[in-house]
Parts: sequence; C-alpha cells; structure tokens
Amino acid sequence: MSESKPPTPTPGDIYKGWLFKWTNYIKGYQRRWFVLKMGHTCRGTINLATANIAVEDSCNFIISNGGAQTYHLKASSEIERQRWITALELAKAKAVGMQADSGKAKKCLWPYVSFTL
Repeated sequence: MSESKPPTPTPGDIYKGWLFKWTNYIKGYQRRWFVLKMGHTCRGTINLATANIAVEDSCNFIISNGGAQTYHLKASSEIERQRWITALELAKAKAVGMQADSGKAKKCLWPYVSFTL
C-alpha cells in the first residue's frame, strides 16, 4: 500500500490519524484518515454526545451512535488504540457536559468523529 499524506489539519481538530475501518467481508479493513473535532456534524460523522465506545481487543474498537452508524476500527498498535479511546472518551465527556449546560434549545458545536475516504 502506498503511503499517502494525511489531509491538512483544520482549526478545532482534537485528535487525528490513520485507522483501519471495516467495510465488508470482501474488502475487509480499509485505511482511512479520521478526525476528532468540534463542529457541526454532517454525513459520515458520529456525534460523541450519544455515542457508545467499546474496546474489542488489543487494536480493535467500535464507535456507534446506537442506530444506523457503527464504525468497526483497528489501530496500528495497542498504544495507538488507547490514544484514540482516551481522546474519544474525553471528547464524549465534554460533549455530555456541554449538552447538559446548553439545554436542547441552543445550537452548539459538538465533538464528533469523521473520516476521509
């Protein structure tokens, strides 16, 4: 696999890096650039305020919104997986706190995770 350059970071990025995302049984895991950031969600994102984050094994973890979106992800190492889990859990805690403080009437920028194809 050729080594491609990561996209240019934008202001508001909390954590970013390469992960392998499960696509299907034919293609298996595909390398994708993931960004954890503050902002408005769009297609291909999961809002962390309501997300479930689960560790599968030493390198694999799952992020799900409890509905149609579930990402099965694999990090390159156990250390990298733990960095992602820590960043995701901290962002989720922040999102839950922001949601409680703002109420449902206000529009806020929530932490979310997205990937680039």
